[in-house]
Amino acid sequence: MATPYLAQDYSIEKLDLTKLKESVWGPYLFNGFLYYSSDTKSKSYKSSKNKDGSNFHDIHRVQIDKYHIKSKPERLPKNINTITTDGPVSFDTKESSLYFTRSMDIEKEYSNLGIFISKLTNDTFANPVSFVYNNITYNVGHPALNEKGDLLVFASDMPGGFGKSDLYFCSLVDGKWSTPVSLGDSINTRFKESFPFLYKNQLYFSSDRDGGIGELDIYRSFYTNNGWSFPELLNAPINSVANDFSIFLTNGLQEGYMSSDRGEMKKDKILFFERIIPKPEKFIEVEPVFCYDFKDEKFTGLKDVTYEWEFGDGQKAYGNHVNHCFNRMGSYNVRLHITDNYIDFTYKNLYVDTLNITTENNRPYVVCDVFEDKYDFYVDFFSCNIKYDHFYWLIDGLIYEDEKISLPKTVKQVKYVTWQSNKPQQALGIVKKEFNR
Repeated sequence: MATPYLAQDYSIEKLDLTKLKESVWGPYLFNGFLYYSSDTKSKSYKSSKNKDGSNFHDIHRVQIDKYHIKSKPERLPKNINTITTDGPVSFDTKESSLYFTRSMDIEKEYSNLGIFISKLTNDTFANPVSFVYNNITYNVGHPALNEKGDLLVFASDMPGGFGKSDLYFCSLVDGKWSTPVSLGDSINTRFKESFPFLYKNQLYFSSDRDGGIGELDIYRSFYTNNGWSFPELLNAPINSVANDFSIFLTNGLQEGYMSSDRGEMKKDKILFFERIIPKPEKFIEVEPVFCYDFKDEKFTGLKDVTYEWEFGDGQKAYGNHVNHCFNRMGSYNVRLHITDNYIDFTYKNLYVDTLNITTENNRPYVVCDVFEDKYDFYVDFFSCNIKYDHFYWLIDGLIYEDEKISLPKTVKQVKYVTWQSNKPQQALGIVKKEFNR
């Protein structure tokens, strides 16, 4: 199978959300607002502190465009924030429900954590309800939901785990969350796994396991037909020698937000990262017409005859009116032969024509060959009259740079970007929506 490529050519911007000595972390973008946790001080909010003397954190939000702050940061209301640390958050985007971490007993300064859920209606957060599998005797937190809202991954130190904190998942079945199941030893270790994030068929999380770049590093795993793949450590500049955690992707690893305490102050901050690479203004579908009707109208009144069509691709069909689908672009010589069955004689080439199967505006065409356990993708330039000399694949938000790629059938989105070296600003983006040819 193809191996994704993670280049070093990123721009990274620190979000200016707080004063220099205050911490911000846990980014999540929803409906134009960036939600995050911060220990920003306020007389009307938290006055108690953690056991280590640090401030507790509240959940905030701010309107944002990439790294451009568009509004004044605001705390979420007091039915969401408590006297202890609140966050990180996730959203069920279909139901507009906020999932977030906070203390199980909000009357106490120190309590185990749980997941709570609040419905957002007309910009008002309902009073939170407790996640069904919260437990006062251990921690349940760091919720992450998939795009459909039917898969929840979270971190917990519940009994029976592999390490200090493991990742578990629940599925939504008939409106109810199933019993939590460990993601197993392909993901969990004797160390601490936390801060999960789901993006298409990928799981991102942080871990302090051996073999990392820094103290807390971000890892990625793919969901395959055999379950979650062995996690891979993301390269710099996503990871650093500091603590890197709580990633949120807006366009795969090409663009997103993450938390890190890199830098001299060693304070948690939110970073916006974006890969520097030619990007198309939009992605278009490019699908030639492969299926055609063929009908003889000149000899349609003949009786006791056999119509035989040859399509120039090694295939034949019989009948006065037939339909044929070609497998590839190209030029095909279509011929019609008619056999008079009474005298057993065939009249050859009564109809001859050349059919050119091309793309609209002579664009490249992304071909998908289907196999039992995989898809093969490559590009057909048969009708393309522009000499493109650079390209990359964007598969579920990941960059691939092989001319032909083999992917598991769990793949969800295939895009192809190509450009001429002297015209990178005119990059062409093609999206492949049908994996059946």
